[in-house]
Amino acid sequence: MSPKLRINEVSAKSILNPSRISGVTYAINPYVGCQHACSYCYARFMSRYTGHQGEEWGSFVDVKINAPRVLQQQLRRKKKLSKNPVLFSSVTDAYQPLERRFQITRHCLELLTRQQFPISILTKSDLVLRDVDLLGSSTENEVGITIITLDEKVRHVFESGAPPSQRRLKTLRQLTAQGIRTYSFVGPIIPYLSSPSLDELIRELAESGVEYVLFDRLNVKYGNRPVIEKALTSHFEDKAKAILQALHPDNLYYEQIREQIVDLSKQYGLVADIIF
Repeated sequence: MSPKLRINEVSAKSILNPSRISGVTYAINPYVGCQHACSYCYARFMSRYTGHQGEEWGSFVDVKINAPRVLQQQLRRKKKLSKNPVLFSSVTDAYQPLERRFQITRHCLELLTRQQFPISILTKSDLVLRDVDLLGSSTENEVGITIITLDEKVRHVFESGAPPSQRRLKTLRQLTAQGIRTYSFVGPIIPYLSSPSLDELIRELAESGVEYVLFDRLNVKYGNRPVIEKALTSHFEDKAKAILQALHPDNLYYEQIREQIVDLSKQYGLVADIIF
C-alpha cells in the first residue's frame, strides 16, 4: 500500500446504481478511487464529483462503509433486478487491496447470491479467488480479468499498483477449474507496446478456458492524456510520438490490430469481441 494513500470511510446513499454499459442494468462500486492507479484509467473523472478535485488518481480511496446495509435495503424493494447481471464494478476495482481489509465486496456478494441475482465481476486482482464459494453458487455468474500485455515492464509503467499479468492468467485458470464462467478484457491495447505480446496473450487466454475475450483500444479522455504522455516520455521516449499518432482517428494502427486479433483468435479457437 502506498504511504501516500488516503483512506476515507464514507456513507453512501445508494449502492445499487443504474448503468449505461451495454448488457448491464445495475452496477455496484464499493469504493471511490482505486489503489491500482492505472495511468490510462478514465474513471478519474469521478474525482470531480466526489470531493477529490485536483487530487492524483490512486492517492485516495473512499470506502463506502455502509454499502452492505444500503444494498440490503435496496434489494428489499426489488424482487427482480433484470435478466442482466449486476456488475462489480464500473468505475473502481472491487478487489483492490483494501477489499482484503474491509470486505465490502464480499458482504455485498453475500446479499446478492442469497437472492440469486446474477453477478458479473471485472477485476485485475487475484483476490477474487477468495470469493469462489459465492461466485460458484450459480452458473449465471461470471468473472472477467483485465490484462493489457504480458510485457511486465509495460504493465508496471501503466498499472503500477496492480498484480502481474501472469498472476492474472493463473487466476483465470483457477476460476475455470472451479467451474466458474470466465472472460478476459484485453484493454487498453497500447500502440506498439501491447501488440508484441498479443500472439502469446491470446494463446494463453484460449488455453485458460475463458468463454470470450473483449478487446479495446486506448481511449484518451476524462483527463488521462497528461498522465499517459508522462508515462510515455519517461519510459518509452523513442516510441512516444508514434504511439500518440496511432491514437488519431485517421491512423490505421487499430485497423491492423483488429485484423491481427481476428486471425489469432481463429487460430487459437478464441471467441473475440472487438469493441473499437
